Amino acid sequence: MKNKFRTALAFALVLPLFAHAGNRWMDNLEPAHWTATWATANKKITAFDAPLDTINNTTLRQIVRISEAGRMVRVSFSNEFGTTPLIINEAHVALRDSGSAIVERSGKQLTFSGSNSVAILPGARIISDSVGMDVANNTEVVISAYLPEDVTGSGSPVTYHVRALQTNYIAAGNQAADTDLESATTTTAWHFLASVDVANYWPMPVIAALGDSITDGDQMAAPNEPIDTNVRYPDLLSNAISVGGKAAGVINLGTSGSQVLTSFLEEDPAVRLSRDVLAQAGVTHLIYLEGINDIGLPVMLSFLGIPTPVNSAEAIIAGHKRVISIAKAAGLFVIGGTLTPSGGSALPGYNDATTEAKRQTINAWIRDSGAYNAVIDFDSALADPENPAAMRADLTADGLHPNAAGYQVMADTAFAVIGGRLPAKRYEGD
Repeated sequence: MKNKFRTALAFALVLPLFAHAGNRWMDNLEPAHWTATWATANKKITAFDAPLDTINNTTLRQIVRISEAGRMVRVSFSNEFGTTPLIINEAHVALRDSGSAIVERSGKQLTFSGSNSVAILPGARIISDSVGMDVANNTEVVISAYLPEDVTGSGSPVTYHVRALQTNYIAAGNQAADTDLESATTTTAWHFLASVDVANYWPMPVIAALGDSITDGDQMAAPNEPIDTNVRYPDLLSNAISVGGKAAGVINLGTSGSQVLTSFLEEDPAVRLSRDVLAQAGVTHLIYLEGINDIGLPVMLSFLGIPTPVNSAEAIIAGHKRVISIAKAAGLFVIGGTLTPSGGSALPGYNDATTEAKRQTINAWIRDSGAYNAVIDFDSALADPENPAAMRADLTADGLHPNAAGYQVMADTAFAVIGGRLPAKRYEGD
C-alpha cells in the first residue's frame, strides 16, 4: 500500500513539471506525420481566360495561406498540363513580410533529391525535400522559384490556377533568394504550384474542399471582388477550426466553372478527384459542393452561341454518386454540400423555374438519400426566407456567388457539422 502511495505521489509531482516544461520534451523527436496544409486545383488556359503572364528567365514569388501549423515543410510543383519538361533552377520557401518581401533570414532553400534544380517531366508533379521550418496556423508562406527558360513561349501548356485572388510577383532573372524583388510585376494567378505539406508529431485530419467557383472564393462583382483578403469559405473554415480549439488542415480545390459531369473545361471529374484530392498528403475528409454549373452553364453557353446539351437532375445525381463511390473507396469521410441559391443571378440558365426545380431535386437527394456520410446545408444557410430560390441580398455579391459575409456563413455552417468530428489541439502550435 505504501509503495502504491509513493508511486501516485511521485506521478502527481511529475505532472506539473511536464506542464511547466510545455512541449520542450518533443524537441528531440522527429516530426513524422505529413499532411497537406495548402493546395490548389490547376488547369490549362481556355478560350474563356485572359492571356497568360509572360514567364521567361523569371523568378516567380507566390504567396499561399496555409491552414494547419507544422514543424517541417515541403512543396509540390506541377507540370501536369505541360508537354515539355519544366526547369526550376532554384527554389526557396520563407515567411512573408509584406508585398514581395520575405521575413529576413526566414528563407530555406528547397532541394529535390538533394539537388538545387529539377526538371519536372510533362504530366508530372514533384515534391521537394523537406526543410525544418516552424509555420503557424493560417499564416502566409512565400514560395520563390527561378525558371530560366522561356516557358510561355515554348508552346507547352502552362499549369496554373487562374483565379488565385492573391497578388503574386514576377521578376526578371534569378531573385529567388532575395529578401525583396527588384522591378517585379504582379499577377493574381498561381503558376506551377500544387501543394504545401507540413510535418507534425502526430497525425492531423485534412479536409479537402472540392467544388466550383463558390469553393474557389469568386465573388464576380468587380471591382469589389477582394484580393489578398483570404475570405474563401475554406479559409474561413480553417479560422473557425483554430478558434474552436480544433486541429485540421483545410485545402481548397475549387475551380471556377467546374461541374459534376464532364464540363466545358474538358476534365473528367473522376480524374480531377484523383489528381486534386486523393493525391494530397493525409487527406481524410471531403466536402463536395458542385452541380449548379451542370444546370446553368449549358443554358448560358447555348445563349452565347455554343450549343450545349442540358443536364437532367438525375444525371447530376448520378455524377454525385460516382464521386462518392470513388472517395469512399479511398477511405474518405465524404460530406455533401447542398447547392446554393442562384435565382438572383442575372446569368441565363441560373435564374429560371427549370433551374430551381432541378436544384431542389438535387438538394432533396443530398439531404435525404444517406449517400453522404454527412451533409452541410449551405442552401438553407444562405437562402432568402422570403424567396428561397435566391440568396439573401446581404450575403451575395451577384446573386450567384456569396460575398465575404456569405462565405463566413458557409464556414460557420460547415464548422457546425464537422467541428465535433475533429480532434482538439494538442498544444499551442496546432
